Amino acid sequence: MLDLKDRYEASILLSAIGDALGWMTEFVRTPQDLETRFNTNRIDKYYQWNKPVGGRFHGYIDKVNAGDYSDDTQLLLAVARSITKQGNVDQNQFAKIEFPQWLLYARGAGRTIKNAARKIQRKSADWNNNFFSFKIKEQLVDYRECGANGAAMRILPIVLANHSNWDKIKKEVFANSIISHGHPRAILGALLYAYLIDQFLGVDKTAFSPKEFIVGLGKEFEKNFILDFMEQDEFKSWLNKWNENQDKEFKTVYQEVLKETLVYLRILYKGLENDDVPLDVLKKLGCLAPQTKGSGTSTVLGGLYLSLRFFSKPTDGILEAVNTIGSDTDSVAAFTGGLLGAIYGSSIIPEEWRKVQDANYLERIADDLYQIHCGTSTKEVEVNLLISSESIDKIESSKYKKGNRVHFTSLGLGEITNVDFQKPLTKGKFNLILSVTFDLGQTCIFHALLNGEVPETKVEPNDRDLISEIRELSELNLDTDLKTKVYHYLGDVPDERVLGIIKDILQKAFDVKK
Repeated sequence: MLDLKDRYEASILLSAIGDALGWMTEFVRTPQDLETRFNTNRIDKYYQWNKPVGGRFHGYIDKVNAGDYSDDTQLLLAVARSITKQGNVDQNQFAKIEFPQWLLYARGAGRTIKNAARKIQRKSADWNNNFFSFKIKEQLVDYRECGANGAAMRILPIVLANHSNWDKIKKEVFANSIISHGHPRAILGALLYAYLIDQFLGVDKTAFSPKEFIVGLGKEFEKNFILDFMEQDEFKSWLNKWNENQDKEFKTVYQEVLKETLVYLRILYKGLENDDVPLDVLKKLGCLAPQTKGSGTSTVLGGLYLSLRFFSKPTDGILEAVNTIGSDTDSVAAFTGGLLGAIYGSSIIPEEWRKVQDANYLERIADDLYQIHCGTSTKEVEVNLLISSESIDKIESSKYKKGNRVHFTSLGLGEITNVDFQKPLTKGKFNLILSVTFDLGQTCIFHALLNGEVPETKVEPNDRDLISEIRELSELNLDTDLKTKVYHYLGDVPDERVLGIIKDILQKAFDVKK
């Protein structure tokens, strides 16, 4: 008998785990770069690392804790909170509250998804009317051209809430996808991932044949992805808008992408049949080419391929995604993890991987979705913002302190666990970074670029001990330039983690000189 509840938990957890592991390698360019950053030639566990964010003049360092996930999982959770106890997605809730508010705590997000979240805030925009354009350098990108995987990466909760009801899943996933992405590669990528999860949840893993699964998928492919709801008013208005002043109508482009994806499925099948090197197959699926590496269809197919290629060794499939340098590692690893979790359950999750950020909250979300599927959900939105607390819906000053109770519309009440100030190159501005743990179980990093000088901060007792050690190290026979830089940082009194990094650097420098 299938333990469906366990599969729900594993699918959510392994999706987040794949995201967290893959985020570390997403911006690694070469094997040598990986070695330099993490002192290893292969990622198989979590590391703490630093990610530069915000560009040259206003930038700051995002201090990523071991096991932290990125935007893939953040938006997955935002969708999960937008699902009613009947399994319907409140598309307005997601489009007008969750999605735009996510911008304030987004981590690792790409241009398309961030622009979509900004544009949905227009009064004229709605979940089925968020047509927009934006520039990448001098090139204007239209919503209809947005074919990346930002839709596919967030729709897992929709499938879990409505497992075995493909018609409903298809419609809800389509509706949620078009909030941010207009190209059929993004939309079909989301629909394909949804279909695969729905199928994998019902599979008996002891009798499963990867190649037979692909054959069956290909035979019914075009039939399963017919958009038979497009004549409904809410979709018809979107379709008419999409088709305005276009050389090709949406229907035509969608059919082209269906056929293109079928070609990819044949490549995938041959890769399995010939036991080809995974990297070669992923290249043929478009997972490494700059033009297609973030495509909704290519990345989902990459996740499907790795889940089937390593079906007998499932964690190896996730690690293959994580360590395929040059691909969209976090998304492909998240898709691979979500699929393998849906078919295997939680028994395959290594204990160390369970330390992924917000693991308890992820498990609770999975349980909520299972209850919705079973028709036993009592889910209600209970956010009491009347309790004495500061709002962080808009961060416009540095008044926030560690330990303050705060509230945020989409996530409710929480507590500030850390406050960090960082100077950018631009004078007269500073970056405020707030770490917040919300009562519901999610942790977030909020950022705001503010005017003024970095506020003076009180040095906590545990910081004083660390500062003392650093000063002792800095009195050693080190370069004058290095000591000058150390005292510059100490004058700003960075937080404990930054001080610890400085100490490590000085100690290593001293060891080298010895």
